Amino acid sequence: MTTHRLKMPFKPLLMIILALFALTVQGCFHSSSSGGVVGITPDADPTGYYDVSGTAMVDGGMLEITDLQAMVNDNRIMMMSTEKGLLYDGIITDISGNGFTADFTIYTDGENPITATASGSIFEKSIEGTLSGSGAGSGTFELFYAEGAEQQVADLTRIENRYWDGDAAIGPNYAFNINMQGVLTDPTSAGFNVPIFDGCGINGTVTPINDTSLYEVDAELTNCDVTTVSNTNYTGFAVSRTNVNVDDTLVLVLSNGTYSPNGELIVN
Repeated sequence: MTTHRLKMPFKPLLMIILALFALTVQGCFHSSSSGGVVGITPDADPTGYYDVSGTAMVDGGMLEITDLQAMVNDNRIMMMSTEKGLLYDGIITDISGNGFTADFTIYTDGENPITATASGSIFEKSIEGTLSGSGAGSGTFELFYAEGAEQQVADLTRIENRYWDGDAAIGPNYAFNINMQGVLTDPTSAGFNVPIFDGCGINGTVTPINDTSLYEVDAELTNCDVTTVSNTNYTGFAVSRTNVNVDDTLVLVLSNGTYSPNGELIVN
């Protein structure tokens, strides 16, 4: 007896296969309750102040930094070591998930800028990166997100009407007040510890950055002994930090592409 096998027409069979494939794909990608796609890491937000406990090993392992602190807002990241006289002024060029890349200009004792690139990872409470360049621009770094009072939202009432006296990279005779409008007033011009800034006074404004602990600073140095340092625009950040009492230290980082006055000031 001859057995006849039933054959399904090709077109209906193809339609069934496509339908099963569509169901499979639909099951692999679905939205979370927050509207994102499960399994896709959102881009990290590194905004904030990273305290003085950061570390770096640069210059072929010859230079160890144990006081690295940083401020990050929008695409700008500024890292400073007062002990080593270094300021890393960076532009974050890309953030994809937890990964980032950046371009840095690095100043030593306020001048002699060199460039480097960086790549690394942004975590909930820290940033790790690798610098590609030469000297202080070659090596690795790690930053640690500040906690407690140092992450209070910036407010001029926390830093106004105080005599901020220079320390570390900014000379001990260099000082100013900040009034209730955020204007730098009554600056002295007795100089910095760094010779390139001898004789400089300073004019400028300090503006709280919304929803962060940081202040934006726009300033000009005046009457400097080295005339090329004077009368150009410097931009950067400031943050208040606790040394003995809350808001008794003002961390100030500025640069203009050629020079970088930076350091810490204390309440006097």
